[in-house]
Amino acid sequence: MGADPRVNGIGLTHAGEAWAVKVNVVDEQDYPDLPEAVDGVPVLVRGVGRISAFGVSAG
Repeated sequence: MGADPRVNGIGLTHAGEAWAVKVNVVDEQDYPDLPEAVDGVPVLVRGVGRISAFGVSAG
């Protein structure tokens, strides 16, 4: 999944009082087919736009 150009980053985040895997993607409408959970840990997908050395761009 990390090699997919639609994915900007993968990390951990809090989901309520529990942890979740957070996958940042360029566009929430166009992202890799991801599971809803991995070993019982929820997967959250967030569209963040393109990321560059200068910050986030809209397109």
